[in-house]
Amino acid sequence: MSVPDLAPLGPASCRALLASVPLGRLGFVRDGRPAIRPVNFTVAGEAIWLRAGRNSWADLLDGQPVTFEADAYDPVDHTGWSVIVTGIATLTTDIDTMAAQFGVGLRSWAPPPRDRLLRISIDRIEGRRLALRPGADDTTESGPP
Repeated sequence: MSVPDLAPLGPASCRALLASVPLGRLGFVRDGRPAIRPVNFTVAGEAIWLRAGRNSWADLLDGQPVTFEADAYDPVDHTGWSVIVTGIATLTTDIDTMAAQFGVGLRSWAPPPRDRLLRISIDRIEGRRLALRPGADDTTESGPP
C-alpha cells in the first residue's frame, strides 16, 4: 500500500514542470478584487510569456504584481504537482522580442487577435509535488486515531 508524500520542488524542477504544460492561471487584482484568468503561456529565460488582446485586462496589468500558477494531476492515483510564480507583469512592445516569443510556440486558445505580449518576471518560484510513497500505509502515517 502507498500513501501520498508532499515534497517541495526546487527552482529548476519548477521551471521544467511549467514548460511541460500549455495552460496556467494568472492571478491579479482588478477593481480592488482578486481575479484569475486561464492563459496559454511559455517559459523562456527568467520570465513567463503570454498573449493577450488589445484593450483587454492585460493592458491594466503593465507594471503590476501578479501571481501565476500551473499544475497537473493524476485523478486515479491522487498525485500531481503545482508551481506558483510571483512577479511583475510588463507589456512588451519591442518588435524583436515579440517576434522571438511568438515564434516559439506561444499560441493562444482564445480567439484572435492576440497581438499583445505580456511578460511575467519570475521573481519568486515555488512548487510542491504530491507523490505516492511505496511501503507506507495509513496506520503508520497518521498514528493512532
